[in-house]
Amino acid sequence: MNSSEDLKDKIVLICATGRSGSTTLLRILNTIPNSNICGENFGAIHSLLNFYLKLHIACKTIPGNYNPISYEKLIEKNIKPSWYNSFDIKQIENRIRETIISMFKKEETTKLWGFKEIRYDNNKIKFLKYFKTLFPQTKIIIQVRENIMKQINSGWFKNDKIKSYKFITNMNKELLDFYNENKSWCYFTTFERMFDKKNLQNIFKFIDCENDFNEKQITDILNNNIKD
Repeated sequence: MNSSEDLKDKIVLICATGRSGSTTLLRILNTIPNSNICGENFGAIHSLLNFYLKLHIACKTIPGNYNPISYEKLIEKNIKPSWYNSFDIKQIENRIRETIISMFKKEETTKLWGFKEIRYDNNKIKFLKYFKTLFPQTKIIIQVRENIMKQINSGWFKNDKIKSYKFITNMNKELLDFYNENKSWCYFTTFERMFDKKNLQNIFKFIDCENDFNEKQITDILNNNIKD
């Protein structure tokens, strides 16, 4: 597979609330040739990006910052070695990139890859800024549902509708705020607009796959009874 340094692939992440049609959107994007948009990873990527962030914070504390001095030099200079570390942050970054690539780039021929996730409560979406640091070509599609009342009457949300309404409302705000702060690489859409051909065409254009819009395949996917 390509090394992380010369990776030319298109990378797309679907960030959504639960029961907002994100799986259907995943299926639609996978109609694109040589694509591999995966499902949820239970927030594992958030944890990996948090690990990446914490190492950068640690580097600022380590004597020598991003070029830490040796343990011997610390002792020689009578510096307390409580933050002594010897890792190379650039090497770690490359390992993280390689891990992510190995998770989602299925084949050498896969030129569009990514995943969808719904676990963005408590502002976890902020970690995606670090994902973009690792992969600058990343584009994000944010999808929510306009009709929250229908949303809380589906799936696990209906077990506690009051709590679910508050949860979804808060998460919608966090997703929308993130979009407003990063419009140059984010696209905002909704479950309801997924049935609008023009909107879907705009999504394909946004991810630079305008010529791969296959209306018949997409119509077949949308003909599932997901509106009910």
